[in-house]
Amino acid sequence: MEPDHAASSIRHRDAAASGLTPRQLRSRTWTHPAAGVALARRHAHDLTSACVAIQRVLPAHAVWTHLTAAQLRGWWLPSLPCTLPLIVSSDVDAPHHDRRGVYVRRCDVPEGHRTVLDGARVASAAWTIAELAEDLCLVDLVVVIDCALHRGDCTVPDLWSVAVPGRRGVRTLRQAIRLADARSESAWETILRLLHVLCDITDVEPQYVVRDARGTFVARADLRIGRSRRLHEYDGGVHRDRDQHQRDLDREKRLARAGWERRGYTAVEVLRHPEQVVIDAEQVLGIMHDPAGLASWRAEVSRSSLTSDGAARLARRLRRFDRRTSRRAAQTVRRPAQTRRSTGQ
Repeated sequence: MEPDHAASSIRHRDAAASGLTPRQLRSRTWTHPAAGVALARRHAHDLTSACVAIQRVLPAHAVWTHLTAAQLRGWWLPSLPCTLPLIVSSDVDAPHHDRRGVYVRRCDVPEGHRTVLDGARVASAAWTIAELAEDLCLVDLVVVIDCALHRGDCTVPDLWSVAVPGRRGVRTLRQAIRLADARSESAWETILRLLHVLCDITDVEPQYVVRDARGTFVARADLRIGRSRRLHEYDGGVHRDRDQHQRDLDREKRLARAGWERRGYTAVEVLRHPEQVVIDAEQVLGIMHDPAGLASWRAEVSRSSLTSDGAARLARRLRRFDRRTSRRAAQTVRRPAQTRRSTGQ
């Protein structure tokens, strides 16, 4: 049963009217995602319920943005810290609302880019992606855009409409839009395609439907290389499952009988030995291998969350959103300490 997001929370000041005492609100039945609001503990790990609860103590014009809006939509996101910040935008001219556990961005989200998703007020998909472009590198951003396009949350024209000059991250956003493809069905399919495209193997077709000589459906492949009969695919952990492995073998036999060759690659090969993936594609296309072609891929992937250094850089950029404690509370604590030090002198 889907949780009733609105009914699972209550403002502290409304508790008495609902027959709840302060002691009951402090019990293990409730948790408190932000100051002034209680959320039923059974829904504590549901992001939508938490966001709907926190909205009760935020102004009506506040909308969830950036990473929070992306998570609410269930997009493919990069590897991130375990504890993700909750990020909301309020009007520039509105009073600042400092809430523990929530980072409030004072920036206008246009009316046309505001919507409601399962009770949570969120920025539009295009606006959310434009904000993510401020912090995500190219590879991570293309993965997010592919997901949004594939699910129909936005269109390419929607994205171009928010790629306005002067906006932070707009150059990365524009490049990512040009590289995006709505046909991708998983993050690693996108990453495998980017490996080819950034190495100048641009004649690739995602989600290619293979048919035999009679026109009968055989399989749908991650990536067809040029006009060849070579298919490149990502093999994730699910392919180690016994039943899935048997289905994969049957599928490969059908492809072979139809005259197609399949090459499957793992994450280790894509990240640590990309040259072999590229050489396999170049050989079937009759292209002379140029080691310099890998330079662009290596540079972009090194910046992404797919590497430990890239993930650490992203974590540092996101640190500014951390609001585990109230900034005002922290300032209140610091002032007496400074007074004591000056008195001691």
